[in-house]
Amino acid sequence: MQQAGAQRCGPAASAPARPCGARRGPSATSSSGAANASKPDPEQPALAGALPPFYPAADTADVAIVGAGPAGLALAAELAGQGLSVALVSLESKFVNNYGVWLDEFQELGLTHTLDAVWDDAVCYFKEQQLVRVGRPYGRVCRRRLRQHLLDRCVAAGVRFVEAEVDTASSAADSQAAELRLTDGRTVRCRLPVLASGVAAGKLLRYEDGVPPVAAQTAYGIEAEVEGYADNYPADAMLFMDFRRHHTGLYNGTASRQQPGKSQHGGDGLWGSEGEVPSFLYAMPLGGNRVFLEETCLVARPPMPFATLKRRLERRCKALGIKIGELHEEEWSYIPVGGPLPLPDQPAAAFGAAASLVHPATGYSITRSLREAPAVARAVRVALDEQPSSAAAVRFVWEALWTQERRRQASFQVFGMELLCQLDTRATADFFTTFFRLPASFWRGFLASKLSSVDLLSFAMLTWVLAPPNIKAKLVTHFVTDPSGRYMLDAYTGKNREQWEQPGSNGSSGSGSSGSSAVQLPAAAAGMLALQQLAQAAAERAV
Repeated sequence: MQQAGAQRCGPAASAPARPCGARRGPSATSSSGAANASKPDPEQPALAGALPPFYPAADTADVAIVGAGPAGLALAAELAGQGLSVALVSLESKFVNNYGVWLDEFQELGLTHTLDAVWDDAVCYFKEQQLVRVGRPYGRVCRRRLRQHLLDRCVAAGVRFVEAEVDTASSAADSQAAELRLTDGRTVRCRLPVLASGVAAGKLLRYEDGVPPVAAQTAYGIEAEVEGYADNYPADAMLFMDFRRHHTGLYNGTASRQQPGKSQHGGDGLWGSEGEVPSFLYAMPLGGNRVFLEETCLVARPPMPFATLKRRLERRCKALGIKIGELHEEEWSYIPVGGPLPLPDQPAAAFGAAASLVHPATGYSITRSLREAPAVARAVRVALDEQPSSAAAVRFVWEALWTQERRRQASFQVFGMELLCQLDTRATADFFTTFFRLPASFWRGFLASKLSSVDLLSFAMLTWVLAPPNIKAKLVTHFVTDPSGRYMLDAYTGKNREQWEQPGSNGSSGSGSSGSSAVQLPAAAAGMLALQQLAQAAAERAV
């Protein structure tokens, strides 16, 4: 889930946000995406003024990191802290987005000092008159504090900076020599290149075949002075999700009076929603009348347009009786999610969103990137100490980052994401009602990418037990007929490793698809038996 922006930092200046790396697709070229990326913030120091210079013509680095977002800065600081010489390669950039995180996860990272707002609870609405309290504190990261924290670590460790854009990357197969060719004609020489410039780095990478293509999470938000918010939602909690269908068919100011079975929409307020791509309201009360309101499409293919999201947000506010006053800021968010994972045979290593660390089913990535930076830095150090060439070191780092176990976990998340892509408003409400009925350890672990591949099977079994009949049926049909079911089977049974052992062949840009349903059905039957055995092992382990 994505980010939103406030230009201030302080107790009353919280805007929500959820993590996103560099963008690709519509927002990368649209006027809205350009406006979002160019938000001014003079209080953030320039990289060239904060870090000492790296001179490509005279210097060679142990590691060259491309990208100066949270993932790039965190990894640069970790590597330099281990005594490696690090060159940070990036265009001058600032953190223009803010990030929303679960408080306990940032406490584990020791980064609570970068938070400027905390809510003791988060709430959700999936059906009329159905308030779900998540029971987990949520925080907003001040983009200035986080960036300054990471920059201070880079300065202390000796990271150097060159302002440039990378065109190509290469790694030698017979020596520890690699190069980044810059668009201005210069060359950065290093022993190991690492791409941390977000999903835009995908143009330099190769991916698995036979995987459903990338989908997207899109959102449009505003930070404004409003009237009527507290009449609809708790003013002391952040609104994580409101999936109720208030963006269409209701008279102004009547949304709060809707009751199950008596809605103007008919039935449970979902008449006419069959086949409709759902979206939800995400909001943070910022003190006084200031609120951030964001209409979000969790995942869709093709992406839901910003214009549609803006129209839904405006209509939803009217139905809720929320009056918009002074507008402080607009936010447009586009997060590619899912799709194939990178193969180990690459011209460069990668980290963060560039390495596909965005959660396919939620869009979250920043906490995971910050959490994994130390381990990836250790893997880079070991690779440089033990591998005979840069190409071998790159492969070593990819294998450390995307082990077979992690690829199984990711395949399960992609399976869930593809299911969400196919659910309409009613089924989505049923699914998330079931999701938050699970033990907290399951849904928290799923959102944080902390469940093992075996734990995920236990997660799936319990979801099946608690789910209503319509979701049970969709899960079975999805597993047997959707390409993501075959992808998950291949990952759990190890068949996906066939592509790993064929360097330079079969890689794609992520637009592949699996075989036909006729081919998949017998494979699914065999795979279900294998998964049943794994699930039984999971259940026995849980006892």
